[in-house]
Amino acid sequence: MLAANKLLMTSSFLVVLLSVAVVNTALAEPVSLHNPEVTTQLKDFRSTAAAMRDEADSLKSMTMNKRLTWQSHTDRLITLKNHVNDMGKSLAALENQKGIATEGQTMAIEQARHHLVPIAENLTQAIELVNERRTNVHWGEYGDAVSEIYAHADALHTKLDTILDYEDARLRFDLLELQPAFTIGG
Repeated sequence: MLAANKLLMTSSFLVVLLSVAVVNTALAEPVSLHNPEVTTQLKDFRSTAAAMRDEADSLKSMTMNKRLTWQSHTDRLITLKNHVNDMGKSLAALENQKGIATEGQTMAIEQARHHLVPIAENLTQAIELVNERRTNVHWGEYGDAVSEIYAHADALHTKLDTILDYEDARLRFDLLELQPAFTIGG
């Protein structure tokens, strides 16, 4: 009889604990560590970074083909310039929102600047080389500038993609609303 009473008391205690946990969970205000507006802007930024990386890869491939004209290179350089200009504007808007961004979003914004500046510098160098002499598209300095554009564009996209994937996974995890498990007889 004593064992039955003890078991009944223990199970009643567990029911009370579980009830309190359920009520506390229901009353707790959801804590949002996610800013959907910044996420949307970063995803758009990542898409443009992917397009820029693909364009830089095409331009890099073109540097190995000596039969292509300087106009072919110029078309790609103009497209890259447009991507960089668009991303520069987007980055300025994102940097203005760092105060409301999550830690991961802030990291993505900072990494974007870290790579976008060298892309712009190398792109300017490549454009200047073509403007100086059209045949420069067939020489090493131009090829080096283009390779740097691609390297930074690839790194930018990869980092943004990884950070945003992590942020998405963390948000999905937070939405699971997992509660700590209670151990009995510990």
